Amino acid sequence: MGSTYILRKGHATYSDLIDDQPFGGRIRLDTVNGNDGNSGETWSSAKKTMSSALDAVQTAGQIDFVGDVREELTGSNLKFDITIRGMGSLHHPDLPSSSYHPGASMWRPPASPTAATPLLDLRGRGWNFANIAFDCPVDDTAVVLSRNALSATSEYDASHASFIGCRFLSGLHGIEDAGGGNNITIKDCEFAGMTGAAIYGSSTAVANPRVWKIYNNIFPSHVGGALGNVTHIDAALNESIIEWNKFGTVVSTALYVDLTGGNDNIVTNNFMMGAYNTGDYISGTGDSWFGNQAISISFGTSGTNASGVTIGVPEAAS
Repeated sequence: MGSTYILRKGHATYSDLIDDQPFGGRIRLDTVNGNDGNSGETWSSAKKTMSSALDAVQTAGQIDFVGDVREELTGSNLKFDITIRGMGSLHHPDLPSSSYHPGASMWRPPASPTAATPLLDLRGRGWNFANIAFDCPVDDTAVVLSRNALSATSEYDASHASFIGCRFLSGLHGIEDAGGGNNITIKDCEFAGMTGAAIYGSSTAVANPRVWKIYNNIFPSHVGGALGNVTHIDAALNESIIEWNKFGTVVSTALYVDLTGGNDNIVTNNFMMGAYNTGDYISGTGDSWFGNQAISISFGTSGTNASGVTIGVPEAAS
């Protein structure tokens, strides 16, 4: 019998095409009705916590979850190609009564979080996240992509991760690169209300983050004290593509995208609020920026045509 695929309105392309029999097995997680003593093999025997599900899943396996995950975890550096997929909607998981199931797929800090701790410190290659609402820690990041310069079983390398159709809400950062992750895909996501950068590079200790694909994401405008990020993207990307994103007004700074320290990126077909100059948008060395729709063009700044469509990298206003 052939594989069965799930198609749900509003779900991202990647999660629509997940095989019902993943190579490494499937674990179900239900934070309301589950029990960590269960096997997780069916919804009637679902796990209750993400930590238990991560212990049970194997390389090339998948965790399907519904409910309200409230944990700060470290992913195994020895498990690769894990997919974590939310099966509910991306709203806040309030529980009006003990018998009520929120139907949400949210991951947020515990009621008493550990200071400056991410929701997930990712250390293994090829992990995928689809249809999850991350309520980011106020003093840290939803998902940190860790990479070190060690080898064998001591190596951490969160390269080849993907984030498809997820929401990142409030907190310090949405996704943080710590070390230099390679080949990261961020597609069809929303980043709203970050007090730091939504996508942030904190360290290039091993390498610059390289060959990132940042496609069709929404970075909302700052309206009424909410939604806008302080900075949308702040990372020394190399050889990466930033395309079809909507960059709304930032909260309190004039900086929207900062690729300082990176090189040879392509930035095209984006909708850009703010001024198209180096006060708002800073290119990397040798970047190609073209075909973006710029809303505000500072007098004397080259690189745009009369309609505000960019034909070159941002330059300082004169």
